[in-house]
Amino acid sequence: MSFQEKYPRPYYSKYEQVELDCHSDWFRVYRLPGKVFAITEPKHCQEVNSFLIIGSQRALLWDTGEGFFDITEVARELYPGEIIAANSHSHFDHIGCNHRFDHVLAYDDPQAHYTAERGAPHGLFADQLSPEMFIGGYPEGLDPETFFVPPYRIRSVRDGQLIDLGERILEVIHTPGHSPDSMMLLDRTNGSLFTGDMFYQAALYAHFDCPEFGRSDLNAYLNSMERIQSRIQEVKALYCSHNELIAAPFKIKEAADAFRSILNGKVMEGLTVDLRHVYLEDGTAIVEYPFREFSIVSRASPASGGLDYE
Repeated sequence: MSFQEKYPRPYYSKYEQVELDCHSDWFRVYRLPGKVFAITEPKHCQEVNSFLIIGSQRALLWDTGEGFFDITEVARELYPGEIIAANSHSHFDHIGCNHRFDHVLAYDDPQAHYTAERGAPHGLFADQLSPEMFIGGYPEGLDPETFFVPPYRIRSVRDGQLIDLGERILEVIHTPGHSPDSMMLLDRTNGSLFTGDMFYQAALYAHFDCPEFGRSDLNAYLNSMERIQSRIQEVKALYCSHNELIAAPFKIKEAADAFRSILNGKVMEGLTVDLRHVYLEDGTAIVEYPFREFSIVSRASPASGGLDYE
């Protein structure tokens, strides 16, 4: 089934949609528990979810979307006060409107600085700008022949750092694996964990190895999942940056078990492994291991026929 045939996703019906005054129909906004708005981009194959987290003094925009349309217009309609922005990591589909902020909070890692200095050049998007990646045509104002994300400024944060929104504290948790600069935010007030791309209910990508996306690491991914699992009693819900908006906390254990089974070579018998293409990789094959409600994509080693876990 193609991406277009899955639109609109049935899970959106579980949430209260917020009608917007801004003229673009590119975004759909949903009101979530705990004074959070999900700003979704369901008309592109990436199906990115950004989150506006509201405190009593300011709000935080968790990722700035793909940049095909100005997400700040939507965020300011939802919250008229001060808005700061933070990135779950520096991949192109999460940094699209970073340049519209004076600075963006990002984990203190060379990968975050590398991307901030360069932005996301047009060539990085490859087939992501093809017509078949969109529903209903291109959003107004998008030129697929020239689109790029400009450089932007970041303010670095570190593991354990607290972000005070006013009567709402967000804790930075460094979670490398998908990329070296990946982080999550734990909302201590409401028990919400904003997972970025480290977990959502679709393909989890752990195969990258290039300057633009950084190097994924299956061992680091497992360590991050185990670390989060050790604190899961503090979490009531996972707020995910792609596809389904909210997932149950026990999914972290399932993900940890899945990564462990791959690393130990104990993937269940009969599991289907599909060869997949890559964006900017060196031609090395990647494989996808399906699990319950998510899958894991990792690099295959052409020399050994196995997986490259480093």
